[in-house]
Amino acid sequence: MEIVFATFESELDHDAIEETMRQRAQKFREVPGLVQKYFVHDRENDRYGACFIFDSAQSRDAYFESDLSAGVGAAYAVTGEPAVTKAHLLFPLREADGLPDPV
Repeated sequence: MEIVFATFESELDHDAIEETMRQRAQKFREVPGLVQKYFVHDRENDRYGACFIFDSAQSRDAYFESDLSAGVGAAYAVTGEPAVTKAHLLFPLREADGLPDPV
């Protein structure tokens, strides 16, 4: 399992960003290998983004090479460079469908 945490700043206001996230959610349900996506807002720094959980590095890489990923900047009027952190999931704290066994 692979986790990606990505955040960005936007020219859009909060309501417009949240509405865009909701409108795009169905497209993410169709991404092969995307186990879960959490849409997030860092209120302290006014950054938006997502925490993605992929079933493999191949699924993660395929998403980041997709048109859906390439369209994030325009969809959210992103300013500056997004912050992206990629990590391999060792194990979860609690049992969850599609995740490795917890400790």
